[in-house]
Amino acid sequence: MAEPHRSEPALVLVVEDDPILMMSLVDFVENAGCEAVEANSVGDAIRILETRPDIRTVFTDLDMRGSTAGMELALSIRDRWPPIELLMVSSQPWDAAQIPERGVVFGKPFDRRRIVAAIQRFTA
Repeated sequence: MAEPHRSEPALVLVVEDDPILMMSLVDFVENAGCEAVEANSVGDAIRILETRPDIRTVFTDLDMRGSTAGMELALSIRDRWPPIELLMVSSQPWDAAQIPERGVVFGKPFDRRRIVAAIQRFTA
C-alpha cells in the first residue's frame, strides 16, 4: 500500500539584517509550522525570489538599518510577484495608504500569537 502523501511545510522568506531579530522572526515562522528561508538584505531577498517560485509568503522588517529598504522590498514584491503574501514588522507607525495591498504590518513590541496566527493564515 502506498504511503499517504505528506505535504512539505510552507516556505516563508524572512528578510532581516539584524541577526538577533532574525532569530526571533524565524522562531515565529517555525512556531507557525512553516520553514524559514533567510535573507539578510533586500538584494538577497530579490535573488531568492527570482529563483524560488515555491515561496508564497514574505516576512520582512520595514526598518532595516534605519532605512525604508523593507518597504521598498514590499512594494517591489507586490509589483513583481503579486500573489505573494506580505507580513511586515516595524517600530515606526505607517499610514495605511503606504502599505501594499494585502500587506499586514505588526508593530514592535511583537504580539507572538497574532504574528503566528497571521503566518498560519497566509500560508494555509
